[in-house]
Amino acid sequence: MLSAYVSNAQDRMITGQVTSAQDGSFLPGVNVKVKGSSTGTITDFDGNYKLSVPEGAEELIFSFIGYSQQSVVIGTQTTINIALEEDVEQLEEVVVVGYQVQKKSVVTGAIASVKSEDITQTPVQNAAQSLQGRTPGVLVTPVSGQPGAGIDIRVRGTGSNGNNTPLYVVDGVQMDNINFLNPNDIESIEVLKDAASAAIYGSRGANGVVLVSTKKGKSGRTIVSYDGYYGIQEAWRKTPLMNANEYMMFHNEGAVRADRVPRFTQSEIDNNTTDTDWQGEMFQQAPIQSHNIQMSGGTEKSTFMASVGYFGQQGIVAPEKSNFDRYTIRLNSTHKISEYFKSGANVTFSREEKQGINEQNQFGGVLQNALLHDPLTTVWEDRPEKIQEFDTYDLKPANKDGRYYGISEQGLREIVNPMARINNTYSEDASNKFLGNVFIEATPGIKGLKFRTDFGVDIGNWGNRNYNPEAYYNVDNQVNASSINQAAGSYVVYQWENVLSYNKKFGDHSFDALIGTTMRDGSGIQLGSSRNNLQIPGWDYAYVNNGADNDTQKGTGQLEWQHRLVSFFGKVGYNYKEKYLISATARYDGSSNFGPNNKFGFFPSVQAGWILTQEEFLKTNDVVNFLKLRASWGKVGNENIGAFGYLELFGATPSYPFGTDKNMVPGYGITRMANPDLKWEAASEIDLGIDAGFFDDKITATIDVYSRERQDLLGTLPVPGFTGVTGPNYNLGTVRNQGIEMAVTYSKRDGDFHFDITANASYNDNKVIEVANGDGKIYGPGLFNTQGQLLMEEGYALPYFYGFKTDGIFQNQNEVNAHAKDGEPIQPNSQPGDIRYVDINGDGKIDNDDRTNIGSPIHSWMYGLNVRMDYKGFDFSMFWQGQAGAKMVNGTLRTDLREGQNYPTRWLNRWTGEGSTNSFPRFTYDDTNSHNYDYLNDMVHIEDASYLRLKNLQIGYTLPQKISKKAGISKLRVYVSGNNLLTFTDYTGMDPEVGHGGAWFGFDNGSYPQARAYLMGLNVTF
Repeated sequence: MLSAYVSNAQDRMITGQVTSAQDGSFLPGVNVKVKGSSTGTITDFDGNYKLSVPEGAEELIFSFIGYSQQSVVIGTQTTINIALEEDVEQLEEVVVVGYQVQKKSVVTGAIASVKSEDITQTPVQNAAQSLQGRTPGVLVTPVSGQPGAGIDIRVRGTGSNGNNTPLYVVDGVQMDNINFLNPNDIESIEVLKDAASAAIYGSRGANGVVLVSTKKGKSGRTIVSYDGYYGIQEAWRKTPLMNANEYMMFHNEGAVRADRVPRFTQSEIDNNTTDTDWQGEMFQQAPIQSHNIQMSGGTEKSTFMASVGYFGQQGIVAPEKSNFDRYTIRLNSTHKISEYFKSGANVTFSREEKQGINEQNQFGGVLQNALLHDPLTTVWEDRPEKIQEFDTYDLKPANKDGRYYGISEQGLREIVNPMARINNTYSEDASNKFLGNVFIEATPGIKGLKFRTDFGVDIGNWGNRNYNPEAYYNVDNQVNASSINQAAGSYVVYQWENVLSYNKKFGDHSFDALIGTTMRDGSGIQLGSSRNNLQIPGWDYAYVNNGADNDTQKGTGQLEWQHRLVSFFGKVGYNYKEKYLISATARYDGSSNFGPNNKFGFFPSVQAGWILTQEEFLKTNDVVNFLKLRASWGKVGNENIGAFGYLELFGATPSYPFGTDKNMVPGYGITRMANPDLKWEAASEIDLGIDAGFFDDKITATIDVYSRERQDLLGTLPVPGFTGVTGPNYNLGTVRNQGIEMAVTYSKRDGDFHFDITANASYNDNKVIEVANGDGKIYGPGLFNTQGQLLMEEGYALPYFYGFKTDGIFQNQNEVNAHAKDGEPIQPNSQPGDIRYVDINGDGKIDNDDRTNIGSPIHSWMYGLNVRMDYKGFDFSMFWQGQAGAKMVNGTLRTDLREGQNYPTRWLNRWTGEGSTNSFPRFTYDDTNSHNYDYLNDMVHIEDASYLRLKNLQIGYTLPQKISKKAGISKLRVYVSGNNLLTFTDYTGMDPEVGHGGAWFGFDNGSYPQARAYLMGLNVTF
């Protein structure tokens, strides 16, 4: 006890404050340590510290991330204040490039980077949406505006008629999507756009690679923060539709022109009191909210970051039936085990729950119903005689709270009361996902040598159920027996990676190299079942085991899959004075999707760069402070053909009669042909780039020009129908994408005023070079479940709309007669007001040989503009995004329902006589304009889907620290924000931005539109 007392008596108390040498701000969490001992502390919120140092202590070491370490001789001092200088090398922007982190200044590939402040600037459901408009060359479009819908991403164009989804790598673990991630947990997202950058991921990089790094803890004090917002959503516009009087007048005209009696008498028109706005009934205001709590901190030996998050969104259509909830938990940690070993773990759990309505469906979609249903029908049926009729004939119309929904008398078949359809929609999906990886990193005594082994696992399960109750919608559409469908599945994927890397700098020369291996093993199973005639009706009882005892339970599908991948890769890099840069990579992949003849693929790349501003002739330049030329070539692959895609499949075939009773017995046989020579789909690309900085980087710019050729596309080879089997998986052709990408940023710092503006644009030209299937064409889907309205063909974009071109409207009979060849009318049955078709081949008639390219759903231009300003505590940001050049089929109208459906008000501009219009044909119940042409038919238009949208506008205020710190708060910011506030487009549908997904797209059959949202948010850091 006495010796302890004497020791303490010899200690000396040192106090002080640590600030930033740049702006004088307090630095909390700075490590203050007695040199040569374990004695130390950290600064508090105001940068203050207090440390008891032992007798004989000579120096204090001050260290903080982003600042140069400094040491101070103690001497006789009892107060030591210090201003730390920023470490320029540490603060220089770095990017993740695949198994490495590099300074952006020496990167030689085409890599786009989005940081955490950009990711959270615009409130989004899916983290991938933060790339939209901020990464030139990366097309990001929502599949739908429905809560929980996916995101479609194309890196440098559509390269395949199959899968175009990029590879996602989250903290080193390879994924198919990042829907499950909490955007607030992400530190940065890098997109490896060129093949040379993506080649290190070999077989999985043909569609580009998206690298996601989540936030990590930092040594210092524990920081707790809350980020959240709450808002209201609404429809940003409605499609103008005919009102009741216009509807009746319009249909009378159609009937008369078809030599029939008018549909409605003048008395019915005059006495009508019903004018239902189905869109007004369908669209509602709905809430959206997000709440995230994050905690991080640690010591010099161990750091951590933990978070919990919740995101909830209800839909603007039927919010009680269309909604999405996501719950996330994340824990990241790193630990310095010893001088030579470090370990860490990244773990996340995500649960998603969603309900959805039927959309993008011409035969029963809710939005399609609302657009086409007649305005003469009421939402609720309140006529006693009709209710009595329902009861008399034992009909069971859709009902709610004892009231029947109204039923149209206009013969609309699948188009029913949309509110009844919504009420009888019961669907739910739930999924759980666990993603984690642990690593050990060894740095033996050889400087620059590092070995890392990383084991990751991706485990998930999901389930869904759908209930269809008994209901009478109209005479043609009724559900006579209730039904329930349930399905569930699970999967597990293991990944083990080992990487040995070496970095060496000797004089003006820098060398780096790495070699590594990846092994992936995944498997999964899903099962489904259905039953009819629920014993106890209702959603609460809608489970398969509630089906009637005498009703056979039916399997709706069973699927098991397995996938294995083994990879060997390496990379070498060299630079001289950070002036001349060169690197090369190679990857060798083997996949279980391919047979023994072509199981392995080889994917090399090379990159080079020249930083001209390191040359003497530019070093003294006052205008150009940075100028780098880049060039790269690389080859990447694609294996997305399905498990064991080279094998033939064996399964159920048509039934055959057997025995004396000729009972039909199911047959079994080959259902898909084999192709042992199936090989990797591969993409080769050349990229040339320039990175520049002007006036001390007040202006920075990046330009890339590229040409990518996708060869040996994976697909199904067509075979004659008499074979009775599906053709084998095959290598079907080549697609080329060429383009240019540009981005410019201007930054201004003037005292308390900061201003940044970034503009980017990209152009892509897409063309099919070869279709190697014997036919020279691959037919895609069309309207009404048909084939052939989208096409893949040599010399055209993938895909393009295939149909008849038009040349205006016949204004009189003379024009009909003049549209002739050798004196014979080309359209002899046409009348004034009909559409004039173009005789493409000049044979004097309109037939299938006149079909041609009438536009593509692919956008050739993408652009974005991001503006940020802040002055003292106030901040302002504005983000615009747009696309141009694509066509969209506005496919909401039905030619087979022309006698009952409602029409957009633009159809009031139809042809009514000579000179009235040259855009819309005459309206008649006779289908005189039924060709598939650049209207696709006389009701369905191909429209320009270009748009410019104000994606986000935000204004915030941060409370001064001298006020917030009194409450123990490091930072407090409040803001108001608006999403999708303005949209400029000529597209007449609900939303020009949705309806994408897959290689074959471009049809709007009643897509769920994105919502406009008004939000209030709060950011607090303790």
